[in-house]
Amino acid sequence: VLEVHIQKGSPDGHKVTFKEKADEHPHADTGDVIFVLKQQEHAVFKRKGADLFIERTISLVEALCGFQMEITHLDGRKLLIKTQPDEIVKPMARGFDPLASQDNKTDWEVIEDADCPSIDNVAQADTTDIDTLKKACELQLKRQGIDVGCFVVDGQRAVFKQCTREEALAARRTRRGSSMYVVSDPNAKQSLRMMKAVKDEGMPTYKNPFVHGNLFLILTIEFPGSLSPENTKVIKDLLPPPLNQPRWKDDDKEVEIHMLTDIDPVE
Repeated sequence: VLEVHIQKGSPDGHKVTFKEKADEHPHADTGDVIFVLKQQEHAVFKRKGADLFIERTISLVEALCGFQMEITHLDGRKLLIKTQPDEIVKPMARGFDPLASQDNKTDWEVIEDADCPSIDNVAQADTTDIDTLKKACELQLKRQGIDVGCFVVDGQRAVFKQCTREEALAARRTRRGSSMYVVSDPNAKQSLRMMKAVKDEGMPTYKNPFVHGNLFLILTIEFPGSLSPENTKVIKDLLPPPLNQPRWKDDDKEVEIHMLTDIDPVE
């Protein structure tokens, strides 16, 4: 009988190996018994590393005026989650999925009519297909231990340069007809990735169980279907002025009035 001890924070796919505990065969070494952990999906919580994520819907008034939320944790503890006083909850950035796998994919920033000739070339390719060149940076060249921070494409070929983003930008020179692809600033979109979270209420860290991840809230803001004219006026008086202030009037000559409607762009 083998007793399998699962360490706190063990990741999905983690292997527990028992050396030389498999069946014995004549004239052969005894094999190992390997247990592979399969993480069971939870109805409420989702896991990414040591962080936990939970989806909740809040109303518009809760987003603007704050809210309190009850969450029963995995270990049965009852958490009462509160927003900070006077805090406004904003919608998540469009297109940002905190649970999406990064897959070591590199984001690139393109600068037209530019090159960095003072930085040595570490490789070149006789193609100008950008997707192929990006894959070469992330796969073939990385396997060779080459971390490409920039590649330059002209009308016939591409050259790769091993450097940091800062070094590539510092060495940039104007060169008509060339496009310079530089690794994007990893902190450029940091403000768009900020989420509401409860610090240290995630999973224990593997092999360091006293350090915990965070519990993130994936919040969907539910808007009211309509507002009465009276309530609309009250809200307008309370909120900052509109960003769009038309200069045209409804009765101006040659002005056409159109009302918005809901249309499915997929159909």
